[in-house]
Amino acid sequence: MDQPHVDQSNQPPVAGEPSGPPEEFHNLEEQNRQRSFKEIMRQPVSVAVLSLTLGVAGLVGYLERGSFQADLQPPKVTYELLPNEGITEGVPIAIKLNEVAVFKIDDPMQGGAANRAKEVVAAIEEAINELVENPGRIVTLDVESAKLPSIVQKNIDETEQRMLIQVTEGDVKLSGQDDPKWVARMWAERVTDAFKLFIFGEAPRFTESTDFGEALTTMYLRAREQKRGVSKGSLEDAYESLTDMQKSSLLSFPPPEEPPPGTPGAKP
Repeated sequence: MDQPHVDQSNQPPVAGEPSGPPEEFHNLEEQNRQRSFKEIMRQPVSVAVLSLTLGVAGLVGYLERGSFQADLQPPKVTYELLPNEGITEGVPIAIKLNEVAVFKIDDPMQGGAANRAKEVVAAIEEAINELVENPGRIVTLDVESAKLPSIVQKNIDETEQRMLIQVTEGDVKLSGQDDPKWVARMWAERVTDAFKLFIFGEAPRFTESTDFGEALTTMYLRAREQKRGVSKGSLEDAYESLTDMQKSSLLSFPPPEEPPPGTPGAKP
């Protein structure tokens, strides 16, 4: 039903509201929003939240643009038991995509079986298959559904969420960090860059400043130099051309450098 038209051109301004043309109202409101945003961003907690949010947004934007290359094959997902230093009650296990380790998890090994590692491998295999069929699926962090964060895959419209891995207290202990969100973000960056290289044939982005990322970038560049371009075969050859130190960096999980104050994982 149409609302009756009321001519407000000669009406006096309402108390507390600015008077003037509509464009002046818009400019004043915009100035107030900008001023409030700057005041909020001066708060340390807000800086930390913003830092994490930007990291998550980056992961979302990256996989959304990818497309599976026909001359690539989906990476093989495996797990490998690591030397047990007694840091946790479980056993440290590396989750690998081809030759690259993306997670180091703590597996309780109940009954002597690596049940958790097998579950993670199965979840990542399903995630890879879905990315091949639907590159629009995104990989990001979920920091709200549980006490500890997780890495999830979902559609860009937030539907059909699938958990890839839930961070545990044992995982945090193995990482050498104190903040579970920092651990989840580091994991997400590693698995995202591995997906980027092995599924989409693209250069890594989020781990560039680490030894892990530098080794992945070297693989990408050397594979691209070959006549066949980035393919399963050229990536295998590129890996074999890496130095022993570079290969080691793709398998190791050194604690990340202490982050600057105000970011997830930073010490007070």
